[in-house]
Amino acid sequence: MTAAGHSAPGAAAKPARTRAQRTSLGALALSASSALRLTLQFAMLPVLARLVGPTEYGLVALAMPFILLANVVADGGMSYALGRRREASPTLESTVFWLGGAIGLTLALICCAIAYPLSALLDQPRLPGLLIALSPVLLLNSLTPVSNGRIIREGRFAVFAAGDCLSAVVAAATALTAAMNGAGAWSLVAQQLALWITKFVWVTWKGGATIRRDFHFAEAKPLLIFGFSTIGAMLSDFAARNLDTLIIGGVLGATSLGFYSMAYQIIRVPDMLIVGPLYLYIFTAVSRTGSGGRPEAIHELALASVRLSAAGLMPLFVGLALVADLAVSVVLGSKWLGAIPSLQLLGGAGFAIGMCAMMATNLMGRGRAGLQFRLSLLLATTTVLTVAGSARFGLGIVSATLSLGLLSVMTIYAFCLARDLKMPFARLASGFVPAAVGCAAMAGAVLLARRELAQAPPLLELLAMIVLGALAYAGALWLVAGRRLIGDVRAFARAQADKPTQEAAAGAAEIAETSPGLV
Repeated sequence: MTAAGHSAPGAAAKPARTRAQRTSLGALALSASSALRLTLQFAMLPVLARLVGPTEYGLVALAMPFILLANVVADGGMSYALGRRREASPTLESTVFWLGGAIGLTLALICCAIAYPLSALLDQPRLPGLLIALSPVLLLNSLTPVSNGRIIREGRFAVFAAGDCLSAVVAAATALTAAMNGAGAWSLVAQQLALWITKFVWVTWKGGATIRRDFHFAEAKPLLIFGFSTIGAMLSDFAARNLDTLIIGGVLGATSLGFYSMAYQIIRVPDMLIVGPLYLYIFTAVSRTGSGGRPEAIHELALASVRLSAAGLMPLFVGLALVADLAVSVVLGSKWLGAIPSLQLLGGAGFAIGMCAMMATNLMGRGRAGLQFRLSLLLATTTVLTVAGSARFGLGIVSATLSLGLLSVMTIYAFCLARDLKMPFARLASGFVPAAVGCAAMAGAVLLARRELAQAPPLLELLAMIVLGALAYAGALWLVAGRRLIGDVRAFARAQADKPTQEAAAGAAEIAETSPGLV
């Protein structure tokens, strides 16, 4: 027993350790769930690719950007705004819920209204039915910010992991059943509906929010200030990831779009496996360290995030470029051979997008939503201009040009992050070196081995290259920076356990810091 007003030794540290363990395990669970989900998707990919085909795949790829665009706005940017608060009152949560629902319903109706004009503009008569069928996704997503915010604030990332796995299984089973019954493009629509319905039910249940008939807009207004900046950044990010699809579909047609979309989906796999789970983990660590923390500690977190992200992302894209021809022929089949040039050349774009997202996490965790918005706008503008300017020259030129453009934007992201942190750019850029050394070793080993195994069966050759490349990369990476990478992981674990550095800086002060232009 202790005296009044005093706590037992270590008692104050226990909640911090508990939170650190919860968030660390949650981030690992997110990565594990992403791996399981991607394994399922890879298992489904050759089946659906053969049952659906490039043209049907391209048609759905043409419809999805409109749904995804409205989906960005439907959230209102309030999930992370709620997640950054120390606490949220029942009145505030109820207000956010009803406000989000109204936004989502309005967007769903707008999407239905513009379906036929878009069909005429893009000369795709089957597009309206697909858009109208996908519109309920907008309402489902708009009703989740309260539950998402609670889960993020409490660091229960394992909830997201379980929901991702469950929804992926349900969606895969739905798509496979529909495709085997000749549903074509509609099997992919059914997949999306099943995915979002399952996610909505799971997150709502696990979020545990009690919604009342309360609506006080004044309470939600501060969240909207942060949310609007977040939406701006997310819209720019959406443009960077989706407007290329619309341009290529309009210029080159549905079949070429099918090849490009398949390649783009594959290069997004590392993004889903690594960037998604790490985003929440880095966001909470940077938020808890706070702008008032020691500059050296903040610099170390930024450098660690770059080093870890590059180490995880770079070998996947380099390796994919090295074996793209084998992977397509073995996994997708001969009808998808047209996707090989895009798959080989889009690796640079995929790496750049992933690294920009990770550096954006540092900015958002520090409340620099305005700066992140401007950088994401640059990313989107570069995407649109490079694709629009090169689309008429074919998929190979488009893919190469896009990769070069986005790698340039990635460099600008790194420079702006270093400047915002008052950190030498060369120090931040050094985080890319270990991964680059490892990839050089991997490329040398794979290229030499491919010459020796040129006559081997494609499946055997593909498996051999994957194993050899992984071993070469892992060995080189460990020799160059193995201990440093372990230290990076520990630095984030410590940041999760630390108390926030500015507990008094909430409310108006926090919102003022995150407003556009105040960076």
